[in-house]
Amino acid sequence: MKKWILSAALFMAANCMQAQDVFNTLLEKASHEVNTNDANDYNTKINYFYLTALNYMKTKAAPQDIAQWKVLDEQALAMQAYVTDFIGWMSRTRDEELRRRGIQAFIEASAAHPFFDDKDTETTESFVDDSSYITPFSLDTDWIAAHEAVKEALAKLKP
Repeated sequence: MKKWILSAALFMAANCMQAQDVFNTLLEKASHEVNTNDANDYNTKINYFYLTALNYMKTKAAPQDIAQWKVLDEQALAMQAYVTDFIGWMSRTRDEELRRRGIQAFIEASAAHPFFDDKDTETTESFVDDSSYITPFSLDTDWIAAHEAVKEALAKLKP
């Protein structure tokens, strides 16, 4: 019986480690980029956002089990896709008015889809309120919902 319990515990621990692999890989990559590059570098600024947002999510969620880690994995991947789409939109869109409206759509989608309903706006809006950041998004974002919302908003902006 003890062997079965020990085996089950080890199996559950292994699954939990796998569930947090995506989140931790993104966190480690962002940390490495931030700590080894020039602070004014474009990629460093983007990775600083990733690092801050991932640490914010981890602190707020305080994941205890595999299901919670899977949610964080999904949120981390959606955040990365969101930022990638934002950078892509910025680089492809030449029309200034369309570009401005697209940026606003990204900002609004982020703000309109909170994940934790955190009332500490000084923290959650720190990237929105500071023009020196490339990624003007709320830290308290349901990245999956925001990504879907911004895709819909951008589809409506096409000339």
